[in-house]
Amino acid sequence: MPTLTPSSRAWPARWWQLSGTGLFFAAGYFLISMSPSLLPRTWYYQGVISGLSAAAGYGLGVLVAWIVRGLARLIDLRISVSPETGHFLRVALPVLSGVAVVALTFSNVRSQGRTAEFLGLPPLRPVDWIGAIALAVGLSALLLAIARGLRRATHRLAEAAGQVLPRTLASIIAVVVVATATLWVSDSVLFHRGMQAMAAMAAQVNAKQPIGRTAPTSPLISGGPGSLESYASLGYQGQMFVTSAPSAEQIGEATGRTALEPIRVYAGRGEERTIDQVADAVLAELHRTNAFDRSVLAVITTTGTGWVDDWSVQAIEYLTNGDSATAAMQYSYLPSAMALITDRESTREAGRVLFDRIHAVWSRLPEDARPKLVVGGESLGSYGGHAAFADADDMLRRADGGVWVGTPSFTEIHAELTAARTPGSPQIAPVIEDGRHFRFVTSADELTHDYYGRDYGEWAFPRYVYAQHPSDPVVWWDPAILGAEPDWLREPRGRDVNPDVTWIPFVTFWQLTTDMAVGHDPADGFGHRYGPELIPAWGAVLGGVPGQDYRRIIAGVEKTVYRTE
Repeated sequence: MPTLTPSSRAWPARWWQLSGTGLFFAAGYFLISMSPSLLPRTWYYQGVISGLSAAAGYGLGVLVAWIVRGLARLIDLRISVSPETGHFLRVALPVLSGVAVVALTFSNVRSQGRTAEFLGLPPLRPVDWIGAIALAVGLSALLLAIARGLRRATHRLAEAAGQVLPRTLASIIAVVVVATATLWVSDSVLFHRGMQAMAAMAAQVNAKQPIGRTAPTSPLISGGPGSLESYASLGYQGQMFVTSAPSAEQIGEATGRTALEPIRVYAGRGEERTIDQVADAVLAELHRTNAFDRSVLAVITTTGTGWVDDWSVQAIEYLTNGDSATAAMQYSYLPSAMALITDRESTREAGRVLFDRIHAVWSRLPEDARPKLVVGGESLGSYGGHAAFADADDMLRRADGGVWVGTPSFTEIHAELTAARTPGSPQIAPVIEDGRHFRFVTSADELTHDYYGRDYGEWAFPRYVYAQHPSDPVVWWDPAILGAEPDWLREPRGRDVNPDVTWIPFVTFWQLTTDMAVGHDPADGFGHRYGPELIPAWGAVLGGVPGQDYRRIIAGVEKTVYRTE
């Protein structure tokens, strides 16, 4: 390994000298990174994970070697072997390591193939693995070069400062200056400018009009005749939402009864509007459409782009025979991943402000003349929607039920309920007070029994359903996984999760991070794809009997639903 203060003349020759211990750790982390996770990865995501893991492993190996050498010098420890033994180790260790690398690589490739089989997706091809390995090597080499360049800059600065300052003080100052400059460049230049560029692209998408869609012709839908919100102001996802409503005839065909036309209200967030103003605009639309006269009023918190899960909304519309109103608003046009990183508070503020505005009007209506007030949201929308409530008891007091879909596990109320689960029930499907009010389900049939098939007791109103797949990375992603094994990986794996999946420090977090990018790739019922299972969930919440036959409703919704974000 290079010395701490190499001369300028020796620098080029030392640039590519690598630490044996660092390479050993890098190879180990590289192999670990290829282990299976919740979803099959694309070759480029696999390459990124493996590159990051190998670079982190190399850095850890160098640190371990430095610590061991320092301790050895401190206690004057020296280890020597005979020439024969040294020769054997120099030959045998690389050979054995190579065999282990090949064997583990093939094992991981097969295991990732099993993950694909679990979800009905094609596994990576040999050419994909070649591309992933090439990308990983290139990325790890780039990161190593950057790290060595920073170390070189630190050494040169320390040498310069050492001309006028004590050596130790000069070294400390050099480390602080280089570290500060690196953090500034990473945050202010790379991260923020990258976020700004992505935000600009998201703004362009938001300004586009969906292809093949035109403004609604119904006055009961925002952007239509008489609406206080222009169609253009709703943004891309808002326009998708208001143009996806089923007609009364389509609903009636599925229910066998004469149906009403459902109400959908939405307001976009223009550059001049605050979240409070957008919520006020939604409330004005509710008044304009007489939405408080309907039997059910649903408040749905959107994701970062303003997307609304149409499966949830159409489930409500078909189950109520059109006698419903749904309210949603845009608080951002950023993709959920960006919103989660850069502006998580706006999500919570939007969920809280919109519900509070609507609840204030609803609570003043006579109890026998007001609609059933229900709540919902998917993914980041579920996270934001929970912010309207102080805790689970507050949710029971202030709303008449709801369905939360793919809720991130770090959502406070979700985490509190999960922590209070009945002993023996798994984190993927916790049992709360024998399912009296809250039921966590990984599939629709679990509305009547727990994950292991044990029947629930009476389901009292208000009813809440948490729909979450064991293979949904959005649910299980949490920064805490970087250094702590979660319960869902200590407990038996979910039915749609490869049993080979295990917790690995640092690596599992990045695997889940890239899994989120492909969360919609599987079919409905797996990953972050929720579909027909939401109809019986909403049916139970709205007063139906859990387990009843919803096949006609499902068939009707499948004809009209807008599927993806």
